[in-house]
Amino acid sequence: MISLTSKAQGKLQGSSKPYRVYVYPNVGRQLMGSNNPYVQHLKEAIGLHELDIDEATTDKAFPDFLKKGLRADMVVLNWLENLPLRRMGVLQSLIVLFYLRLLRLRGTRIVWIKHNKGTHSRKWFGLSKMIQRALIRSADHIVTHSMDIDIPDTGKLHYLPHPSNIGPEAIIRPEPAGQAEPAERTQPVIDLLIWGSLMPYKGVLEFLRHAAGDKQLSQLNIHVAGKSSDEYWQQLQQHAGPNITLVNRFISDDELAQLFRRTRFILFTYNKRSVMSSGVLADSLAACRKIIAPHVGAFADMAQQYSFVYLYDDFSEIAALCRDHYDDYLLDYDKVRDFVVSNSWYNMGGKIKELTLLEPRPAN
Repeated sequence: MISLTSKAQGKLQGSSKPYRVYVYPNVGRQLMGSNNPYVQHLKEAIGLHELDIDEATTDKAFPDFLKKGLRADMVVLNWLENLPLRRMGVLQSLIVLFYLRLLRLRGTRIVWIKHNKGTHSRKWFGLSKMIQRALIRSADHIVTHSMDIDIPDTGKLHYLPHPSNIGPEAIIRPEPAGQAEPAERTQPVIDLLIWGSLMPYKGVLEFLRHAAGDKQLSQLNIHVAGKSSDEYWQQLQQHAGPNITLVNRFISDDELAQLFRRTRFILFTYNKRSVMSSGVLADSLAACRKIIAPHVGAFADMAQQYSFVYLYDDFSEIAALCRDHYDDYLLDYDKVRDFVVSNSWYNMGGKIKELTLLEPRPAN
């Protein structure tokens, strides 16, 4: 895996012609799963670095890609391997296998941002793997937000931590001991907080099923807050014990900040089979609270590099982690601030700019 900055050199081809970058899927945030702001922020960040980015969005992502991809100097692809799960997804998948080859022949640079180990669904899994293999062959650069990567390093892998949607001003500064009377300080009343969109691949249902039979977890105050589908919500309710609070709605930034202040640990229960990185993980740093998460992907990276995370291999280990570190739940504010500043969306746009400076690979 190589460093972007160490290889960034040369000049953009054509000093007067704008360098056009197309980002897929080119849809508005409201059409992204769970209102994910990733593409919106990525496009904005690229536009801040003197690259020509189409600010308009569409509600028909795949036709827009076919139309505008060939006009671009670089395409940045996100979640393309999920095409088989879309409406008419099998046909679109077959088309994209040919289209990637066409982009290569035309000389369009291809950047694939690999977000997950694989799709979160087993449906059309084989076809999804075909698209991933095509992306590995066709991409000039593969950007990953975790070092837990399952593809060979052929010199085109670039590791970047997931950009944070928060700024340093959003980080909650821990109250130093002795500067406020205990009664005046906000005391953690939530032992474990799970927040963000509640989707099956995040493993919340499996965790609640386990917690129902775990005597140690039953003694902890667990708060689960986020938007869920009606069907999944009914399943969650069926397995929530009396020590578990469930909130089924989007949580505003102000409400989330209040939750953070009342929380001891932030818990992630994600499925280790498919998950590699998480925007919610980066945003959780605003709490300045320790994170408890599965030993996989970006969670493991953050534990090893920054000591922000306590790792577990099985749900049965969570209660012990909470008990053993009960009073060691605050993060180092300065370290969190440095991480957020270094991994801003603006810097992510700068890394994409650096990729335009590298020599393109010849078509094969």
